[in-house]
Amino acid sequence: MKKKAIIVIAILFIIGIAVTIGLFFNQSQKNENSKEPVQSASEELIPQLNVYCGNENIGEIYGYTMEVQQQFTRDVIIPIPQNRQVPMEILVNDNKISSIAYEIKSNEDNRLIDSGEISNRTEKDGKISFVYEASAILDAGTEYSFQLTIQSDKYDKIYYYARIMPSNQDFVQEQIKFAKDFSNRTFDTEKATKLALYLEPDASLANDNLGQITIKNSYSMLIWSTLKPEKITETKITAKDFCIKDSGEAGTYTMNYQIKATNGQKVEEKYNVSETITVWSCAGKQYVLAYNREVNQIWEANENNVGNAFIDLGIQSKTDISHVESENQQFVAYAINGDVYVMDVLQKQMSVVYKLSAQNTDTLYKTRAKVIKVDDSGNVDYMIYGYSPSDKHIGKNGISIMEYNNEKNESVESAFIPCTVSAAVLENQLSNLCHVGDGTLYIMMDNTIYFANLKTKEWGTLMADMEEGSYAVSDDGTVIAYNTSGRRNDSDSITIVDLTNGNKNTIEAGAENKITVCGYTGSNLVYGLGSTTNVEKYNFFPINQLQIVDKSLKEIKSYSKANVIITDVEITDTIINIKRQKSGKAIADDQLLDNTEDKVVVASSSYYLDNVKQKELALSFTNNLDANLELKIREPGKVTFDNRVEVQAEFEEASDTRYYVYGYGRLQGIYGDKEAAQKAARAAYGLVTDASGKKIWVFEENYK
Repeated sequence: MKKKAIIVIAILFIIGIAVTIGLFFNQSQKNENSKEPVQSASEELIPQLNVYCGNENIGEIYGYTMEVQQQFTRDVIIPIPQNRQVPMEILVNDNKISSIAYEIKSNEDNRLIDSGEISNRTEKDGKISFVYEASAILDAGTEYSFQLTIQSDKYDKIYYYARIMPSNQDFVQEQIKFAKDFSNRTFDTEKATKLALYLEPDASLANDNLGQITIKNSYSMLIWSTLKPEKITETKITAKDFCIKDSGEAGTYTMNYQIKATNGQKVEEKYNVSETITVWSCAGKQYVLAYNREVNQIWEANENNVGNAFIDLGIQSKTDISHVESENQQFVAYAINGDVYVMDVLQKQMSVVYKLSAQNTDTLYKTRAKVIKVDDSGNVDYMIYGYSPSDKHIGKNGISIMEYNNEKNESVESAFIPCTVSAAVLENQLSNLCHVGDGTLYIMMDNTIYFANLKTKEWGTLMADMEEGSYAVSDDGTVIAYNTSGRRNDSDSITIVDLTNGNKNTIEAGAENKITVCGYTGSNLVYGLGSTTNVEKYNFFPINQLQIVDKSLKEIKSYSKANVIITDVEITDTIINIKRQKSGKAIADDQLLDNTEDKVVVASSSYYLDNVKQKELALSFTNNLDANLELKIREPGKVTFDNRVEVQAEFEEASDTRYYVYGYGRLQGIYGDKEAAQKAARAAYGLVTDASGKKIWVFEENYK
């Protein structure tokens, strides 16, 4: 009996060890494939700065372990009340804070106005509380740059950026109360009737997309139409902008929260919501100058969302979805709200390449993802850019180049390029050119083409300081053509670079001619020739002859008319619209059709109409998937970042004039033309700044 008892105990002991090992291994696998937001690592290690107005937290400010360009970090503005005292709080996150310093600079000329140390502070329960007392030399109604710098045992310097504006009137708390009440009423049909007074509905606009709602939409859309959502998180409010005039004070505020709603198939879905409102206080009353609500469904790949005809991406604030296709047309890859997916359309298998798992719209704004290319095996090159979500680049801003291996279902970071501008600015810049070919990354920033060798981490410039209109990129992003001089109207040749292998070719203008790039139709280059004599007469490039050549630079089509000068060329897909003049006077446009390429795409951006959710963004397949195959969805791939792959990148300063348009608390676009920027700012009820951050046009100051 004793022997049997010993054997039983031994067996139980062995089983116990096996279970423990199994649980440990299972937990390790869960950690590798965790669906939790990967940005949490940085958030846990970097102290967070909270700014208060009274008892209201009006700004959660991220910390940077590198200096960034402050003029592009217009995320938070701090109201300075009449008593000049602003309560602040630092969540230390296991850091031992040794010093807290501040600097105030002029937005006009970046001149230092005030600086000092925060000495009177209290620490309790992982929080440091203190009061920043603004100097009396700061003028009421004037916006200044604010920088707080922290030193801790883990980081030499952590930078926090915001703007401040003193005021002689304490209006912010009343405006915040009004903003939150406005938001809450949209969920209550009985209390919402008052909101109709603030709308300015435009009958010409379609009212079928809940992804973005403004005061120009219908009352029905404002109160969520047929969706009937429920708010499931507390509302976090952030002060974005102020404009103080004799006639009153305007404040712009963004409210972030999550909602849930049941779709037409009785499935519960969640959404990130960002609601921005501009409140005008005048004579004791509150008015609404601007309103915008962005809704982004927290999308998951499942049988409810992935069908045979299309991928239903749900309610989204964007109106189209960009994607890339493999050359063999088997794989389609795309990014949605910071997450990256690749689908094998033949095997009907979806792979979850990368999950940012953003829990609020602020994360979507600060950190973004972009697919660069997918090959014939389903391997994906993609980038994560903006505020780094990795604990290998804690508190840094930049671009992570990621390589996904489809067979292994894992991503590895091949390069990290620190950048000093926000994700919103990067997105605007990277839309011009971003490609990985033959182990080299090519990107364009401020009209300069840079390259980075992903193996050696060598950084260089392919072409610097090009004028707008002096370059063009093929539709698939694999070839760039630019005027060799970098000038729009004064080049003797065009340089063509195949980014897949780095090979260069040249097209010469020939004797007594100048040459200029006009654009691409697919992979075919369109360029113009003009006589040297004519080029000197006009303030545009006067084209006498238009040429279309294929990849091998073989002529496909040519266009010219006697005594006719082409003043401009506009290319839309395969249609080339030609603007002309004769004897100094404009004549009717002409057109060319370049239908030499007949490539059928696997998928295209589309939309789907639903009785409950209204208009939903979709990626539609040209040919339906095999209905006999069952949809397979893989576990999220393993993602590995690496602090050893950082590239020592240096960026040139832009020489041309840029205008930055902000509206609804966010960057809306970057323009080279001042009037175009002002027009865009007016449409977005926003403002225009120059490259230094100085305001040069504000909607409230031009409001009628």
